[in-house]
This record gives sequence, C-alpha cells and structure tokens, in this order.
Amino acid sequence: MPSGDSQNTKGQPGITQAALFGLCPRCGAKGLWAGLAALADRCPACGLEFERYEPRGRGMYLVVLPVTILLVLAALKLDDLVQLPVWALIGLWGALVPTVVTVALRYAKATVLMARLEKEGLL
Repeated sequence: MPSGDSQNTKGQPGITQAALFGLCPRCGAKGLWAGLAALADRCPACGLEFERYEPRGRGMYLVVLPVTILLVLAALKLDDLVQLPVWALIGLWGALVPTVVTVALRYAKATVLMARLEKEGLL
C-alpha cells in the first residue's frame, strides 16, 4: 500500500469499530449512534453530518429479513435438539433476537454510511 493511502486513513475506525462502539468514520470520536440502531444527526467532534447519508427504508429489509429467517431456523433446530421449557425459550430468544437484529442493523448501517461518505469524498 502506498504511504499516501495510509496517511489518509490514519486514526479512522474500521466498519466494525464504527458499528459496535459508535465511532465517527472520519475522526474516531464517539457519538455515531443516537439510539440502538439510529444514527445521530452529526458528529459532536468534527461536525460530519450522518443523517444526510443514513440508509433508511426498504434497504434495511435486506438485512432484517435474512437475520430473522436464520433466527427462526435456529429456534426450530434448537427445539428439535434440546426440549427446553417455555420459560427458558422466552428468556433465551427474548434476549437474543433484539441483540442480533440490533447488531446486524448497526453493522449494515455503518457499512452503507461509510460507503456513501467515501463516495462523496468526505472520508
């Protein structure tokens, strides 16, 4: 990799760090997320506008639908393998489903946001 490329990306978080820890794709400051899977309006440190480039609407169904199908298949397979009581299933899937869907949405939104920002030349 040429040395010019490494200087441009120095200090910028990757997709995983931006998604999970809420780091700004440009400066690396915290504050990317305003809610569980909702982007903040702008970065508190560098002022980069997130809301303008936020992926919304039908595009996120391409993330949620496969994740939901995989979770349903996993629930059915687990029920075949281990006959857990109903209270255990409610506790397990009641905690696991929102966590997995939120992480998947965060990762997808951070990926699309970073691609859009890079396309606009803001990163």
